[in-house]
Amino acid sequence: TKRQSAMMSQEEILVSLVQGRDGKAWAERQQTGWSVYSKEPACTWTGIQCDSMDRTTVVSIDLSGTKLEGTIPPELEKLPNLRVLALGSNEIRGNIPSQVANMPNLEKFNVSDNFITGTVPSFASRLLNTVDLSKNRLAGPLPEDFGTNHDRIMLYDVMKNILTGTVPGSVRDMEALETLSLSDNHFSGLLPTGLGMLQNLKYLYLDDNYFVGTIPADLARVQGSLLEEVWLQDNRLSGTVPVAFADSSNLLDLYLDGKEEYYVCDYFF
Repeated sequence: TKRQSAMMSQEEILVSLVQGRDGKAWAERQQTGWSVYSKEPACTWTGIQCDSMDRTTVVSIDLSGTKLEGTIPPELEKLPNLRVLALGSNEIRGNIPSQVANMPNLEKFNVSDNFITGTVPSFASRLLNTVDLSKNRLAGPLPEDFGTNHDRIMLYDVMKNILTGTVPGSVRDMEALETLSLSDNHFSGLLPTGLGMLQNLKYLYLDDNYFVGTIPADLARVQGSLLEEVWLQDNRLSGTVPVAFADSSNLLDLYLDGKEEYYVCDYFF
């Protein structure tokens, strides 16, 4: 069987996304392809892009918002040059297979707004710039190494899941990070220190969790900070607000209130 899977055509690998009666009905609604009997090559199929140089190697699968039902097939690992896997806003269930998380050339992984369960995997690709797992049913902690070797990630979004535990210190390794969204989970413990040292961080959403303790002083660093939005409301934070926030020239929104009507601070003091 290993030999057979190694010999699978791109078309056969892609068709592993078409599952059951609902999958077949979905495939019939697509403009081109999505059948092993299709005469059109994979590069012409709806939602598929191929390498611009050789025009035959599949590098992108974007089926966002197409009402696709099923699971993420581990067979996708047989597309080693895949850079984009975008399956957001569908009806995808099951977990994220380790075979897919280990794909070496992924740059964008978006499975937001589905029904995915299981845990958040460690991704192997050092080329990742986007990880969007928001609005699913993922549980458990973030992997301790979730930021390690990911100095290109600009967006990391796991909002609206049921994730627990603390935020691993490896978040400080994500040097290109612009948006970190952990909102509406069950995270706990102290807010991670060092977030303020992330030179490119603009949007920090940590609201609706169980974080305790004080706001780290480094988060309010003034010089060179690009932070525009900081959402910390609906946690269990204590202490005072770092005064330096008042001098953060780029900061537009600072949400701290735990009440239903949030207080938006344009001028803090």
